[in-house]
Amino acid sequence: MKIIHGIRRYSYVFGLSLFLLAFGVLFAFLISSDRKITVAKCKKLGLPILEISTDKLKEIKSKEKYVKASFTLGNSSEYEKISGGCKIRGHGNSTWKTTFTQKKPYLLKLESPASLLGMKGARKWILMANACDRSMLRNYYAEYLTHNVWNRMRWNPESRYVTLFINGKYRGLYGITEKVEVAENRIEFAGEGFLAEIDSHDGRPYSFSTDSRLRFNIRSPKSTLENYKKWAEKVESIEKLLYSDEWNGAAGYKRYFDMDSFVDWYLLAEFSKNYDANFYNSVFMNYDYSTEKLYMGPAWDHDIGFGNTSKSSTTPGSYGSLLSNNAWIQMFNFFDPVKNSSAAKDYEGFLINQSGWYNRMFGDDEFVTLVKKRWAETREPLKKSIEWIRNQGRTLDDSAKLNDSVWHIIGSANWPRAPGYRSRKNYKSEVDFLVDWCEKRFEWLDRIFME
Repeated sequence: MKIIHGIRRYSYVFGLSLFLLAFGVLFAFLISSDRKITVAKCKKLGLPILEISTDKLKEIKSKEKYVKASFTLGNSSEYEKISGGCKIRGHGNSTWKTTFTQKKPYLLKLESPASLLGMKGARKWILMANACDRSMLRNYYAEYLTHNVWNRMRWNPESRYVTLFINGKYRGLYGITEKVEVAENRIEFAGEGFLAEIDSHDGRPYSFSTDSRLRFNIRSPKSTLENYKKWAEKVESIEKLLYSDEWNGAAGYKRYFDMDSFVDWYLLAEFSKNYDANFYNSVFMNYDYSTEKLYMGPAWDHDIGFGNTSKSSTTPGSYGSLLSNNAWIQMFNFFDPVKNSSAAKDYEGFLINQSGWYNRMFGDDEFVTLVKKRWAETREPLKKSIEWIRNQGRTLDDSAKLNDSVWHIIGSANWPRAPGYRSRKNYKSEVDFLVDWCEKRFEWLDRIFME
């Protein structure tokens, strides 16, 4: 009996110790350095400072209900200071709902359209937390590529880095980003048009599934149920043509697909090996009735691209099985084991052309030719673009260190867990990891597309 009581007493003490430890961690978080970081100190970082004050200091707890607020954006020699009224609410899907990201994204809606930090005037802006990307560079590098390398999509958002304070409390390094929507200075049409998205999440104004089981949402503009149904039927009819027997003829899919945007979007998604872009989430396309064309883009959501996932692998055999070996050899001689014995030693293999519409399109020799031609046209600026990562990483170094002093993302087990994350203990090591991944990815794709 004494032994049993001793065990019980030990269990009680051990449980109490764990409780006190957890309480101590929570208490330390509540009094952490974010409460000691002031606007005055952050001016030295050189980034614009965005200060938001909510009415009665209300917390932002919902992504459905706005909280009234006011904002001031400035404290930078490069941009003029601006202030005004606004509303703010939560934003995002997994980054808002789940507990593995404590640093949250927001949607800012100004009282009237305004130009922020040199970007064109609009009312709605996204405050990107980048809580899943330890480098806080991936979304912005993809954005850089859409404006400087693969720039044939109709419109792609711009962003600027800011230091964010809400109700006087430091919230970290954020990006203020143009919202993807049909609006002036965003996606614009001469007449009728709409923005559709392939996305697995619920809660959209109008959703539908195609015959290939892709989940689409009509994202913008807000309209009637009649229009939503008409736009959905347009997407479904184009997909049916893509999978029909006449798909590759004179009246086939290329009559309705804007090939320039489909090629450029593909190269960005494949180069970044963006798992969300695998016709799963955040895959945008827009249809313009004046041209009778479906345009791919804008590109969005690259925080689990560029090697930032535990799915990343350098093991052989990651080309997938949806295309036969003979088809790959016919399209790319690189994969012919007789001619190239090192073909299986890939750097993570293909992703985007293994599923969805692109798997079908890669059965079209003309489309493959367009992809290879565009790669040849853009390979040099792409290779040089990797230097942007290094330069931007140096610019953000102090801001990123300050951000991590509050959110403790670097070296932690927070999702996603890219290979070697525990060994990377500082911000520079995360930037170096991203640079190294992009350089290896470029070399591998270049050997294939230039063969």
